[in-house]
Amino acid sequence: MEKSYVIYGAGGHAKVVIDLVLEHEGRIECVFDDNVEEENATFMGIPVLKYDSESYKDSRLIIAIGDNKVRKALTHKLKHNFATLIHPKASVSEFALIGKGTVVLANAVIQAEVSIGDHTIVNIGACVDHEVSISDFVHIGPMVYIGGAALIKNGVKIDPGVIVLRNTEIAENSHITPLSLVSE
Repeated sequence: MEKSYVIYGAGGHAKVVIDLVLEHEGRIECVFDDNVEEENATFMGIPVLKYDSESYKDSRLIIAIGDNKVRKALTHKLKHNFATLIHPKASVSEFALIGKGTVVLANAVIQAEVSIGDHTIVNIGACVDHEVSISDFVHIGPMVYIGGAALIKNGVKIDPGVIVLRNTEIAENSHITPLSLVSE
């Protein structure tokens, strides 16, 4: 049976989420976006509407916005049930726990006994090693490696390519950037 989804947000991350839903052979009813100005607007061929809790209320919703603070604020406003999406080309241990509203993208690897909270983004090619705990509203960039038993607290943003060493604890709402390479 085909699953029905609605997407909140009409930006770059929404394009990736739309592809992911289609990979799951799901149907996208509409894209909700508060900035829609024209009647009959579309995004990637999908109707765009202002959010209404009664529109497509039986569809599952994904907040497709990369900003952690915005995603968090929206969870208090939106009345739909949230979907969790895992790309079919991601490798997720059967012993991992993935929270509601979380999106795991292509080629991500989630190892045994990893716990990922709600409304988190695990981007393409990210590797989360064994026993890592990731809280809610976290954004893990492409090609990030998080070493075993690390603790990533609420609202953390980890930029692409960062390596988080084993047993590292990252404080709430931190922004982790890669080391800059110095060229001569």
